[in-house]
Amino acid sequence: MLPPDYHIHTRFSCDSQAEMDAVCRAALARGLREIALTDHVDFGPADPPDYFRPSEYFAAIERCRERYGDRLTIRAGAEVGEPHLFDGQARAALSQGRVDFIIGSAHYADGLQVAWEAPFFEQPLRQAYEAYFLQVVRVAAEGDFDVLGHLDLVKRDAYKFGKPYDGPEPYADMIRTALRYLVERGKGLEINTSPLRRGMGEPCPSLHILRWYRELGGEIITIGSDAHTAEAVGADFELALEIARSVGFTRLATFEERRIVWREIER
Repeated sequence: MLPPDYHIHTRFSCDSQAEMDAVCRAALARGLREIALTDHVDFGPADPPDYFRPSEYFAAIERCRERYGDRLTIRAGAEVGEPHLFDGQARAALSQGRVDFIIGSAHYADGLQVAWEAPFFEQPLRQAYEAYFLQVVRVAAEGDFDVLGHLDLVKRDAYKFGKPYDGPEPYADMIRTALRYLVERGKGLEINTSPLRRGMGEPCPSLHILRWYRELGGEIITIGSDAHTAEAVGADFELALEIARSVGFTRLATFEERRIVWREIER
């Protein structure tokens, strides 16, 4: 049995057309017994306004819970972009239902630079990557979330645009600072498998970063596919589990009403 997928997007995200029911059926077909639906709750300058529709989202989750019963545990979640900057807006959007789990993510670099489009990589790359990891530090230090998503996401977009990424060592001080904040604040770290589907050889974050987190005392991890289609649910989770074991993690965190429920990693 695969571990729960704690990063899935549906049509309630501006960049997905996946139907919630199709996602649930795909999870069961892959052998998952628990998922967290984490649609985007974003308020940055390049994000479509009012795309996330809370009342419809929570109602759709309840319909799926009724349909799948005890065959599939469905957690209501969100991926909040830059939660340290948009805390009030995020709280208002998520106040209309019971939230189990929140991913905190950096999608914009420092100064709210759009970090997922080609112009971002036209500046000196060291400058671009430092600006991105500065935002990661601020999310880790100040944001309201449970687990930090795809910590080194910038490498995925660099790869998409054919740009070299020289991390994580040149940015180790910034990354370790972010990880220390996670440990001190009792926040977790996600193993995001989406880069593997794009032809990259490692998840987000890299094995180096996962080891740093563990060395600093971190123990809260989740695994997420970052699926935007039903077909991607649970993808490459076997490899993610191998990586987690290799770093010394023996359990995964799942969440109910934002409280951790530990799950042992099967050997």
